[in-house]
Amino acid sequence: MRYEIRPVEPAEWRESRTLRLAALQDPAAPFAFARTHAEESAMTDEEWRRRASGDGAQQFVAVRGDGTGPDAWVGMAVVVIERPDYLSVNAVYVVPAVRGTGVAEKLFAAAIAWTWDRADRLHLWVHEKNSRAQAFYRRLGFVPTGESMASPLDPGMTEFEWALTRGARPPVS
Repeated sequence: MRYEIRPVEPAEWRESRTLRLAALQDPAAPFAFARTHAEESAMTDEEWRRRASGDGAQQFVAVRGDGTGPDAWVGMAVVVIERPDYLSVNAVYVVPAVRGTGVAEKLFAAAIAWTWDRADRLHLWVHEKNSRAQAFYRRLGFVPTGESMASPLDPGMTEFEWALTRGARPPVS
């Protein structure tokens, strides 16, 4: 199967919305995202257009295309410019049918390459119960920074900050 990894175009806000809302319905959503399906379902078309415009962020999408029908959006990762020296990965999602195929790694490769044109470090936050994501991020070379915060959806749970520094080598597995 062929997967194209590319930035989202502003005119693709509807496709972006559909994939994001699907992500928020995934069983892992409470441990993977800081917002709920109900919150984002209530967003206006204008809010979705603004999100897809790339203002202060860059959204990457994985598109499956086999030439037999319409292309399918199967994954996403967003890099948000929180401050000029603090970029973070948010909204990482790959549809269940293509998990384990390398799509997530390709999305991260695009996000990391985009980041290195802007900063020397890429951050992300991971929920204490999201062990699958922690293992994936560790494989890519991200390491815990020691920072933590209460989970936005459940203040009784903790999220940990991880970071990847330019030039860091992933651990040998």
